[in-house]
Amino acid sequence: MKQKEPDMHLPLHVQEKFEEEIRAEIIRQQTEEELKNNTLYQSFFNQFNPTSVESFIRNYARRKAIYMTRGHEYMNSNEQSELKYKLLAEESLWAIQQKKLFNLQCDWRAEKIKLKGLEHSTQFTLFSANIQLCPFISPISRAEVELYISYLKSGYAKPLFGFDNWQDYEAFKAEAESGSIPGIDSELGEHMPRWFQYFDEHMGTSHLLMQDDVRGRKENKYRSIARQKQLEDIRSKSKTERQSTESRPYLSIFDLEQVENFVRKFEDCKVLDLYRAVEHFQQMLDDHMEVDEALETLKSAKTKVATKSNQDWKASIIEAAMNYEMSQIAGCLPAVFQEYQFRAENGINFPQRMIDKKKEEYAFQMCEIAKQQILEGRSMYGEDESLNF
Repeated sequence: MKQKEPDMHLPLHVQEKFEEEIRAEIIRQQTEEELKNNTLYQSFFNQFNPTSVESFIRNYARRKAIYMTRGHEYMNSNEQSELKYKLLAEESLWAIQQKKLFNLQCDWRAEKIKLKGLEHSTQFTLFSANIQLCPFISPISRAEVELYISYLKSGYAKPLFGFDNWQDYEAFKAEAESGSIPGIDSELGEHMPRWFQYFDEHMGTSHLLMQDDVRGRKENKYRSIARQKQLEDIRSKSKTERQSTESRPYLSIFDLEQVENFVRKFEDCKVLDLYRAVEHFQQMLDDHMEVDEALETLKSAKTKVATKSNQDWKASIIEAAMNYEMSQIAGCLPAVFQEYQFRAENGINFPQRMIDKKKEEYAFQMCEIAKQQILEGRSMYGEDESLNF
C-alpha cells in the first residue's frame, strides 16, 4: 500500500512515529546496499556459509535501522521504563489477534469454515509467528481493546511477553477435556493463556475448542504412516553420512557474539553503544521476571503499590510487581491502539522482533515437513497426492 504524506493535523507523537518509520526504511535500504556491494565487507563474509550471509545482511540492515532510530530510547532508564510498557502493550494487541486466529482454527478443524490458501493445520503456527500480517482475521476493534484492558485489571491476568504457543490446539484441547496434557503433566496446569479463557468467558466462545477435530484426525492418519516409514528409512541408512561440501560456519543474526564482533569491526562507537542498549533491553524483556526484577519494577513505580499478606514474601513481591505492570500496560493500550489504527490506515507494519522472525522461519520449516508427510501418507494409502481431502 502506498504510504501517505504526513498529515499536519495528526497528534505530534503519531506524526513523529511516521517520520521515524521513513528514516528507518531509508537506513535499512542504504545499509543492505552497502553490505552487498562494498568490498570492505567481503573478506569478512567470505569466512561464512554464503546462504547464511545473505540472511545476515538482510536482517542486520533491519536491526541497524532500529539501532539508529530508536536506540537512544533504550539508553535512558526513564525512557526504558516507558518503552517497556509500550512494547508490552503492543504484545497485548497481538494477543487479541492470536485469540481470534485460534477461534478460526477451531472452526477450520471442525470443517465449519474454509480459509483461502490454508491447506493444513500446521500453517496456523506460521500465521501465528507473524500475526500482524495474518490475512484471515479482522482488524483490532476498540471493543476488543477495552475487553483486554478489563482483563488486565481483573487480577486474573498474567504476563504474556515471549509466549509462543498461541496455536497449540492439541495441547489446549487435551487440557480442556481432561485437565492434563498427556506426556507433559498429570494435573491441571496453565498451558492455555489466561487471556484465551477470559475471552471465552466474556464472549461465549468456549464451545469452539470442544468441537470435533475432523481435519486433525484426517491429517494424523496420513502423517502417522509417513513418520513410521521415515523412521524405518533412518534405521536402515548407513552410519556413514555424506558430508556437505560447504564446511564454512554459519553467520547468524541470532548469535549476539557474532553480531557484536561485526559491529565492533565495521561500525563506530556510537552504533556499538546503541546496539548494546537495544539488544540488552530486548534480552531483559525475554527473561522471566524473578524477585530482583520484581523489586526493580516496584522501586521504579510511579505510584504506591500495595502488597498482599503472604507467608512467602517473595511471592507477594512478584505478585505486586506483576499487578503493577498489568496496570501500566492497560494505561498504555489506548495510545498504542491509536498508533495501530494509524499504521493500519497507512500500510505501516510494526517492526517484527528478531525472535519472532526466527519463530517464523522455524514454523515455515515445520509446515514443509507436515505437508510432505501428508502427501507421502496419502500416496502410501493409494490416494491422490494432494491436500484436498
